[in-house]
Amino acid sequence: MNKKWISKAAMTLGVLTMLGSAGAGMSSIAHATPDTPYISTNAVSDNTSDRTITLWKYEIKSSAELGERGDGEKLDTSTAPDLAGKKLMGDVKFEIVRVIPKKDSSGNYYKLDDPTKQVEGTHYDVDTTFAAIEQSTGDHEAGAEFGKTTFNVGKGKEADGIYLIREVPNASGDYTYTDENGKEKKVATPMAPFFAYLPQTKRDNEDKLIYDVHVYPKNIVNDTSADKTIEGQKGYSIKAGQPFQWEATVKLPTGLYFEAKEDLTIVNVFDKDNNPLPDRTVVAGEEVYANYFYIDDALNKALHLDDVEVEVFDGTNWVKLTLNTDYEVYKNGSSTKEAAHPITNANGSETQVHIELTEAGMKKVEGVYTDIRAIYHTHTDVDFNGVIENKFDSSYLIPGQKPVNTPSENNPEYFDGGFTIDKTEEDSTKKLEGAEFYIATSEQNAKDKNFLASNGESYTLNDDGTGTPPLPAGVTFLTDTTDASGKAKFDGLALDWYTDTDGDGFQDEDEPTWEHKDIKRSYWLVETKSPDGFELLKEPIEVVVTWNPTDTTVHVENKTQTKLPFTGGAGTTLIIIIAIGAITIGTAAIAIDKKRRHA
Repeated sequence: MNKKWISKAAMTLGVLTMLGSAGAGMSSIAHATPDTPYISTNAVSDNTSDRTITLWKYEIKSSAELGERGDGEKLDTSTAPDLAGKKLMGDVKFEIVRVIPKKDSSGNYYKLDDPTKQVEGTHYDVDTTFAAIEQSTGDHEAGAEFGKTTFNVGKGKEADGIYLIREVPNASGDYTYTDENGKEKKVATPMAPFFAYLPQTKRDNEDKLIYDVHVYPKNIVNDTSADKTIEGQKGYSIKAGQPFQWEATVKLPTGLYFEAKEDLTIVNVFDKDNNPLPDRTVVAGEEVYANYFYIDDALNKALHLDDVEVEVFDGTNWVKLTLNTDYEVYKNGSSTKEAAHPITNANGSETQVHIELTEAGMKKVEGVYTDIRAIYHTHTDVDFNGVIENKFDSSYLIPGQKPVNTPSENNPEYFDGGFTIDKTEEDSTKKLEGAEFYIATSEQNAKDKNFLASNGESYTLNDDGTGTPPLPAGVTFLTDTTDASGKAKFDGLALDWYTDTDGDGFQDEDEPTWEHKDIKRSYWLVETKSPDGFELLKEPIEVVVTWNPTDTTVHVENKTQTKLPFTGGAGTTLIIIIAIGAITIGTAAIAIDKKRRHA
C-alpha cells in the first residue's frame, strides 16, 4: 500500500512562522536538482552519488493549512493536497550543518528527530569537519527557480550522516523573504529547524534509499495593516460641536479560527508577553481559536465619545457586528464590558477604548471578511480650537505565532480655529463695549446677510432676528458682542487642510494634508450693531483664521458719530405754540357768536 502521506510521528519539520513588516533583501543561490530524484533500490549506500536536500519554501495562511508531514520525496505541486494553490517564498536564507549524536549516561545514542527538543551540546554536537553551507531560495534573478534551493553536501559515503537545517537571518539580523511580486518582507519568527538523514530511508519502502531529499517547509504569513481615518480622510474640519467619526481599520489576519482536519502539533507557541510555551497538540475535529484579537484606542481628552460600532468588510460591503455576541467593548481599563449602545464618555481626560473579538466573532470573520474597523462617533466642545491627532493599536496572538502588535501610521488629524476681536475708538487705548458681530463664509454672503450658524450652515438673517430658511431646533447664529474690555471672539470654526485638486469635496490619497502653518480659512466679519455714539462698519472685514486663535486678533475701530447742525431754537417753538392757541380760541369765539345771532 502506498504510504506517501505518512503519519505525524514521522520526520519533524517544525514549520510555523509569521510575517512582520517589510525588511531588507538578500541575494539567493539556487542549484538545479534532478527532475527525477535518485532513489536506490540497494539498502546499502553507494559511494558515487551526490547527497542533496532540496527545499521548497511555501507560505500559508493558518495552521489549518499545514497538511501532512513530508516523506522526503518530490511532490507534484499541482496535485499535492498540502501545496496546491500555495505561494512560494523567494530569497529565504537557510543554513545546513552536519551533526553527531551524543551518548546518554547509559552509553546509548540520543535519538535525533526534533531539534526543538534535542539540544546542541547535550544531545548532539556539530560536526566541525563539515563546512556549513548557507543558501537562499530562488528569487526573481535570472536563472533562479523561485522559492527553491538545493543543498549539495557532497558525494559518496563521506557525505552520509544527519544534517540540521535551519532558517537564518540576513546580515542585518532580519528574517526576510521576497514574495511573488518581488516585494521584500520580513519574517518575525523563523521556521523551526529540522533534522534530515542523507541518504534517507524511503518511508513506504524501507529497503530503498533517497539520495535527493525534498522538503516543503511552510511559513504562516499574515500581512496585517492598521489604518486610521476620520470621515474616510486623513484630515477633517467642521464647526466644533458637530458630530464626526474616526475609523480604525485593520486587515484581518488569517488563522483566528480553524477546525483541525486531523491530529497535528503546533510549534512556536508563545504567550502574550512573547515567552515561548510548549508545543500544542490538537486532535482532529478540535476548534482552534486565537488567544485574542483586539483594537485599542486612546481618544484625545478634547473628544466626547458618543458611541462605538464595529464592522467587517466582505470585499463589497461593510457589515455590522453585534455587541457582546461578536465583540466586546471595555472602557477606561474597566473589567466590566459595556452592556449596550450607545457607549459614551465625556471629555476632560483620555478615553481608553478596548474592543475585543469573542470566539464567536473570530469564527464568524475567518475566511469570510478581509477587514475589520472600529467606528468611534465623537464631537468636541463648541468652542474647541486646535488640532486633534488620533492613533490606535491592533494586536492578536495566534497559536504558532508570536504576538503581533500593529500600530496605526500616518494618523489623521482634526482641525478647528478661531479669532479674537479688539474693538476700540479711533484712540486704540479706548475700548468699546456693545458692538455686535456676525460672520459669513464669503464676502457675498456677508453682503447678503447670509450668516454662519452653530451647525456650520449659513442662513439669511431677518430683521426680527430669525433666519431664512428657519434655523433647526437648537441651532443659533454665531454672534458675539464686545465686552467692557472691547473683546469678542469666534471659536471652533472649520478650516481648509488640503488642496482639493479634483474638486470633489473629499480628500483623496493624492491630496496630502498641508503643514500646520498652512492650515487656514477666510471668514468675513460683519458688524450688525455699533456701540452708542459710534458709526457702524460699512464693509465686511476678511479674517484669515488658523487653528491657533492666539495667532489671529482683528483690530476693529469705530468712528465717533458726527454732530449735525441744530434744526431750530426754543423761542420760535414758543411763538408757534402761542399762535396755535390763539387760532384755536378765535375759532371757538366765532362759532359762539354765530350761534348767538342765529338765536
